[in-house]
Amino acid sequence: MLFLSMKEKQKKRLWLAFIPMLVLNLILKGNTEYKPAVYPEHETDTPDFCMTGYATVEAEGLLTTTGGEGGTTDTVSTLDELQAFAKSREKNTSPGILYIKGKIESQESLTVSIKHGANVSVIGLGSDAELKNVGLNIWDYTNVIVRNLTIHEVLYPDDAITIDECHHVWIDHCELYSKIGEGIDVDTYDGLLDIKNGSRYVTLSWNYLHDHMKCSLIGHSDGSSHEATDSQFRITFHHNYFRFTDGRNPSLRFGALHMFNNYLENITDYGIAIRQAGHAKLENNHFESVNIPVTTNKFDGPEGYACLSGNIYTGTCSADDNSITQTDCDFWNDLPYSYTLDSANHVAMLAKLFAGAGVLDTIKAAGPDTNGITVGEKEIIVPVSTRKFSVSLPYPNPVHSMFNIDIFVPGTGLVDMLVTDISGLFLQSLPPVMLSEGKNTIQITRGNLKAGMYFYVFEFHGNKFLRKVVVID
Repeated sequence: MLFLSMKEKQKKRLWLAFIPMLVLNLILKGNTEYKPAVYPEHETDTPDFCMTGYATVEAEGLLTTTGGEGGTTDTVSTLDELQAFAKSREKNTSPGILYIKGKIESQESLTVSIKHGANVSVIGLGSDAELKNVGLNIWDYTNVIVRNLTIHEVLYPDDAITIDECHHVWIDHCELYSKIGEGIDVDTYDGLLDIKNGSRYVTLSWNYLHDHMKCSLIGHSDGSSHEATDSQFRITFHHNYFRFTDGRNPSLRFGALHMFNNYLENITDYGIAIRQAGHAKLENNHFESVNIPVTTNKFDGPEGYACLSGNIYTGTCSADDNSITQTDCDFWNDLPYSYTLDSANHVAMLAKLFAGAGVLDTIKAAGPDTNGITVGEKEIIVPVSTRKFSVSLPYPNPVHSMFNIDIFVPGTGLVDMLVTDISGLFLQSLPPVMLSEGKNTIQITRGNLKAGMYFYVFEFHGNKFLRKVVVID
């Protein structure tokens, strides 16, 4: 996201006070007409990425989830180093932080297990920390944080991330994916993010899960022998982005799932399944072109309970595509944490801007200040404002003859631009501009546009931004 000066922000907010926030996503149809859907046109600062949800709950001897905070640090860049670190964490409860640097790949599918211990963080450095064909299995562990890591193409029967018999876990700003298409069947890969054996006080936030068949399974068996254990599930999903998947986004057996402000796009089978008498509270999520957005009766066995509010449906789906046979909102009267909902109309934009790896960075900062004396250094994780394509609001606006706009591109390339009227009808294309990596400021003239309100659409590698411009004489 581009950070503008306070003066610029104030000018834009003064104008925004006089116009309603409109919602529009433009989809090309025959190169002449665009279809309105959902895309907020407003100024967005970097969100608060602090932990929220079940991982924050005081329970089982922990005040909250802190991972390896305050412990020793290790940095690995090879598979051997990663496996050695995992082995060192077995039956280890001393705090420790692992930083993964660069790409680690295995020629054969394998899982690195961190097991039988407590108090660990696994953090990817920068925007290129990744594991290919290497899954991460967190087993019988307490107080775990995994952030800013890409894991992909982990072959069956391994998962990209498994949380097994754990409590107090936070998975944040990770990108998980495999491949879909010709030659890929439902068992080429297993899960992207599976949660098993009654794991609880778990938050999954700002993750990007895509191009996969069986995305995220909570509970690994329908058997009644698992009911007592798996009814302990207490899971929060918020601000995650599911795209081009088939099912399990997620699928819940038993237990309790709270999902808010998630974006599910182009899901071919079903979005969220609630089964085996599980309970799910689904708030302000955005379902776009999801075959069955929410179901409580997709599978055999006892049906689940849904509590829905504030969700929106666009593209090829609507609320009528849900298959909900029973509800129970009273179950959620005593949710043990506070949280703030974003408008469902903003969820798609937030997900595309801020979900996934590379949005955070790790820097060294001064340690605690004691009586005016800075003590040591510590590693802190901060948002990165310049990772993804973003477009500022136009200025000045309203426009007499021309306006400026700031565009950030993550790599050198062409940005396409077009103009529509307020209904989304295509009016004209503007010449594409070649921009260099980083922040660019361009000027756009009104041309032959008459006085009125218009939408300018900026596109870079399939990502679109919509900006409203008012032309005056």
